[in-house]
Amino acid sequence: MTLDRRAFLKASSATLACASLGGMTSLLTSIKAHARQSSDYKALVCLFLYGGMDNHDTVIPYDADSYQQWATIRSDIISQQLAPRTRDTLLPLTPLNSAQFGNRQFALPAEFKHLHRLFEEGNAAIIGNVGPLIETANATSFNEESVKLPPRLFSHNDQQATWMSGTTEGAQYGWAGLYSDAITQSNNTFANITTSGGELLLTGRNTSPYIISGGKALGLDVIDEADDELKATLAKHFNADYFHGNGLLAQDMKTKISQSFTANNQYNEATADAPNIATQFPSTRLGKQLETVAKTIAARDSLGNNRQVFTIALGSFDTHSEQARTLPRLQQQIDTSIAAFYQAITEMGLQNNITLFSAADFGRTLATNGDGTDHGWGAHHFVVGGAVAGRQIYGDIPESTLGHALDAGSGRLIPTQSVDQYAAALGQWFGVEQDELNAIFPNLNQLGQPPKLFG
Repeated sequence: MTLDRRAFLKASSATLACASLGGMTSLLTSIKAHARQSSDYKALVCLFLYGGMDNHDTVIPYDADSYQQWATIRSDIISQQLAPRTRDTLLPLTPLNSAQFGNRQFALPAEFKHLHRLFEEGNAAIIGNVGPLIETANATSFNEESVKLPPRLFSHNDQQATWMSGTTEGAQYGWAGLYSDAITQSNNTFANITTSGGELLLTGRNTSPYIISGGKALGLDVIDEADDELKATLAKHFNADYFHGNGLLAQDMKTKISQSFTANNQYNEATADAPNIATQFPSTRLGKQLETVAKTIAARDSLGNNRQVFTIALGSFDTHSEQARTLPRLQQQIDTSIAAFYQAITEMGLQNNITLFSAADFGRTLATNGDGTDHGWGAHHFVVGGAVAGRQIYGDIPESTLGHALDAGSGRLIPTQSVDQYAAALGQWFGVEQDELNAIFPNLNQLGQPPKLFG
């Protein structure tokens, strides 16, 4: 095996970055000593859809009048659709709270057949029209600028950061990281784990994201592929045996590198020894990420955390063009991957202990440009898990028309549920105390209490 200097430094840096340590001087404790009982285990899994998935092609109007309004506005995209969007191809929803929508009915596209089944079985719910808010707003207050608005609306980076932290790009802490700060007592090395970005969401004052890639701790391939002599040399390097400085910075660096190397070995050993999962996952980007999450959860007793948050991600949702061909493929990938994940956690008997939820930069416009859609604001999202009070649509699904009271222009939905309320509902189930939630989300008193997503 050949190993050039650039590859060596890259792998070394990746290994250092993997350590989930709140401070440079904190010591890694024995993870097995802090293992909790699985019966008290809970995990949140955030599926972040980068680019902003089209909410108007996620929950589709189904009653005849509403469908016709929607189909007329969307006729150019529908005519190009890779998968049909005729009313007879849609999957109608029968929510338990349908009365609140009067005669209006809703459906999912055919690509969401497994999500549709989970919803109808009561193991999934829809959160309607959720997005960043500081104060409640409508089209009049938005246009007159008489209400406080989240800064830098419709900007990818800023709205991703706002979803994860409550503030725009440059934020330090994410709400899931602060959840772990509030709950995790001894070992937070493997409390918050990412398979694909979203580090901000997982970063707290005392909690850092632990990075895994390809089902393994990041950065160990260079050691695994080396011959015995080089492997021993690399091990000394990663264990910081060559750090002899007496200065505080040098000692802290040595400690962190050594902890990182130890944590990576512990993670790989724990997942290698975990019970096998029989469920077959699709060999897609999202399927592989969720398989990694499932395998990590299977190793929960060895890893020693009874509360974990995972981020997984899928991109390419910025569909300014070719939406009719791109979006159905992405939707199908979401559907088959979530179905496999739910089957896997059911196989482990943990379907009531794990909640998967979706998030995205924003929704998209109802109006089209002939081939795609523009950046929106509010969007519709899914929450999946056995503990979810499912088969319900929480919040609102505004009418699929232009110029209504919640239209910020071109069919951009002004949210009626805030990200704060959405995240706080997840936090309540996760075990975060109300005073902590109020501190993390100071706008809750203004916006209203979270929806009761769990039974």
